[in-house]
Amino acid sequence: MSAMPAGSETLHHHARPMARRDPREAHRGATPLELLFDLMFVVSFGLAASQLAHALAEGHYATALNGFAFASFCIC
Repeated sequence: MSAMPAGSETLHHHARPMARRDPREAHRGATPLELLFDLMFVVSFGLAASQLAHALAEGHYATALNGFAFASFCIC
């Protein structure tokens, strides 16, 4: 015997695939997902720059530049 309640085979969700927005749409605002994506770039580069400044202040120039280059490559 199945442990599923009666009528459960008719349950379904109303999800639809994510559709692309038209860039020519008048008064187009940014979606929350676009804003989150932009925020992640800002935070990532801010943290990488902070680590770069710290390493440069300590006099570790090669490590600072290599680390920032690697972080920039990974972020992008």
